[in-house]
Amino acid sequence: MVIAIIQARTGSTRLPGKIFMEFSGKSNLFHVYNRVQKSKKIDNVIIATTDKKVDDAVFEFCVKEKINCYRGSEDDVLDRFYRCCKPLDLSKKDIIVRITADCPLIDPVIIDEVIAFFEENQYDYVSNGIEPTYPDGLDVEVFSFYALKKSWEAAKLLSEREHVTPYIINNEKLFKIGSYKNNTDLSHFRWTLDEIEDYQLIGEIYKNLYSEDKMFTTQDILSFLNDKPQLKMINSKYARNEGYLKSIEEDKKIESSDLDE
Repeated sequence: MVIAIIQARTGSTRLPGKIFMEFSGKSNLFHVYNRVQKSKKIDNVIIATTDKKVDDAVFEFCVKEKINCYRGSEDDVLDRFYRCCKPLDLSKKDIIVRITADCPLIDPVIIDEVIAFFEENQYDYVSNGIEPTYPDGLDVEVFSFYALKKSWEAAKLLSEREHVTPYIINNEKLFKIGSYKNNTDLSHFRWTLDEIEDYQLIGEIYKNLYSEDKMFTTQDILSFLNDKPQLKMINSKYARNEGYLKSIEEDKKIESSDLDE
């Protein structure tokens, strides 16, 4: 079984309420779900949000759209993922696909390619973001329920609990890890939704490419941006994975505090 879990909450510090910002009349969260569920390899899609009052809106959205929803810890996202999976009675080899709700351009074809790479090589974990060759915002992580469970039991650092998979990535002796790469390095593109400039860029992409009848592809976006080179620069000043890098700094502060005691 292949379960996709979309990690979503309304409490973004850099761009509050971003999951309900609209593109072509529909919310960002709708577009993320809509594109993920077009994967041919995924059996079930769940939106995992927090148990905070502010995220009642996420639950209500899921009820309205008839989407499976799980609510758990806001900060311990690893715990949220694990407990989301527990009722499904998964085996060690069942597959989890992690997608974050700041990726309204996520590509189901790429999702399926990463899953296939995972299956063919019997990995515990695969990502197309370990050595980035895809645009920021097309990030896909695929891992076994076995790896998720081991991480949930052993991970201690803030960054390992808040970002779900760092414990796996940092323990290559425990897990078989694979890096999925694109033939062309497109990592300089930023297609994630985390800043107002991201919203402006993605808004232009949806305005020009979105249709309810046919999903636009990564190649469609690249062709569009090639014709509009000025758009590429809108959000180019922002670094990749700023949230995770911030958590690493928090780890260091905690470690330093422990040494001082």
